[in-house]
Amino acid sequence: MSEMTTPKPVPPVLNPSVDLAQHLHYLIGETGSINESMGGYRIKVFHTRAFPWDDVFKTLLYRDFRVYVTRHKADIYIEATP
Repeated sequence: MSEMTTPKPVPPVLNPSVDLAQHLHYLIGETGSINESMGGYRIKVFHTRAFPWDDVFKTLLYRDFRVYVTRHKADIYIEATP
């Protein structure tokens, strides 16, 4: 009988000492911009189709941020608060 092996789960935060703002800049690239304020982030999405939604949400949620998606006129923002 063959046993099904389950893959090891990937830890949510690979390196907790990495600077989160730099990591977000790396993930987002040219598809958005980041503003830091009072320990949180406000990310403006420039290109909704090319934006790495899942990676950004995972990065913020695994670090216990509350994440809100808001709209101001035609612009979409991701607001993350600790």
